[in-house]
Amino acid sequence: MKREGDLVDTGRGTHRSTKRQTAASAGSARTPPPARKVRDPHWDNVRFLSGTLVLTGHLIEPIAHLDGLRWLYVTSWAMRVPVFVIVAGYFSSAGPLGRRELRQLTESVLAPYLLISLLHTAQIRLLYGNWKFFTSEPAWGLWFLLSLFVWRMLLPYLAVLRYPLSAAMAAALAVGHLDGFTHTFSASRTVAFLPFFLLGRQLRQGLADQLLHTARSREAAAGVLAVTATACWFLRHDIDVGWLAMNAPYGETVSFAPAWAWGLRGTVLLCGMLIALSFIRLVPKRRLPVVTYLGAGGLYIYLLHPLVLRVFFRFGGLGWVGPWPEQTALLVLGGALAAALASPWVRRVTKPVVQPRLRWLYAPEPSREAPGTPAPSAARHGSTPHWPAPPQRPGGGQPLETQAACADDERARTR
Repeated sequence: MKREGDLVDTGRGTHRSTKRQTAASAGSARTPPPARKVRDPHWDNVRFLSGTLVLTGHLIEPIAHLDGLRWLYVTSWAMRVPVFVIVAGYFSSAGPLGRRELRQLTESVLAPYLLISLLHTAQIRLLYGNWKFFTSEPAWGLWFLLSLFVWRMLLPYLAVLRYPLSAAMAAALAVGHLDGFTHTFSASRTVAFLPFFLLGRQLRQGLADQLLHTARSREAAAGVLAVTATACWFLRHDIDVGWLAMNAPYGETVSFAPAWAWGLRGTVLLCGMLIALSFIRLVPKRRLPVVTYLGAGGLYIYLLHPLVLRVFFRFGGLGWVGPWPEQTALLVLGGALAAALASPWVRRVTKPVVQPRLRWLYAPEPSREAPGTPAPSAARHGSTPHWPAPPQRPGGGQPLETQAACADDERARTR
């Protein structure tokens, strides 16, 4: 009578069969749970601060002729959308677009673009009584998603170039001479803001170690922002907002000969990159009590704030804003709205629109069959599956498994 722990002869050697060994082997075969991704507080801080500036910029845009607000609007331009584009490039992969990548791109970019466009259409109908469908022209603020979809599709091809950032700069300067590239389908902005997207990718590839983590870069970044704030105060009425939007050909945005307008756009792009990098460098890398927590909802601020501001402009308006106290109150209101849109309650309610999951839209992934498993078509049609042939003895003759069975029968007869 065999007890637990006795040696058992299996015909292929001896081994000790114990329940403890069985449990240990079963435990070792279990796949450990995947590690939870840890968010970088630095980039969450950047998302929230940049998203708040985007909301504030759109809030003060109708009254940007006032001195203080005009200065803030011009000074913070590179800290708004260019920073958002750099962050998008930083977290984008240049790998091939497989099944999983295309599904993720559809759910995170294309589907929110379509769903939020429908919300804009419904809101305009309720507020103004007319229908406006956004087909060729993106809704307010949604050009970023449409351009991001194009950037992400082109990134695997741009990544094989030796100098992708230089090529993107050349394209951004040249596209202003083409009259067909306007705000339709965000064509002009897609090309003009592409250098910021590729700059973000180069930060991920190691450029950040040289620009964002060195000891001297902090003082340099502070100097850049100080010079920017000072220069923009004196040039606040001389800088045309159309130069910064880059959503139209040169002939519609400059008052001088368009043939030389590429120099102006090149200056805007280079200064924008320098200011954006300086802003990112000065944002604290540690966890901030409220900012880091709300930074996870930076995309919600960007995508939802036009819907909120349209209601505010319709029923509230900005007629009450005058000197500095009212302007300061308006800026506080912008920060409060940004915090509300990034709050977990708003994210929970609007997640089906901003970050939808469309499992019903995709076909199931093909299963990976183990070697030697019969094909599904053979099982369905009743045909005999083709199993691998047993190994043959070297030099021919009967298979090895048949020889082993005959030897066992011969030993049993001699007993």
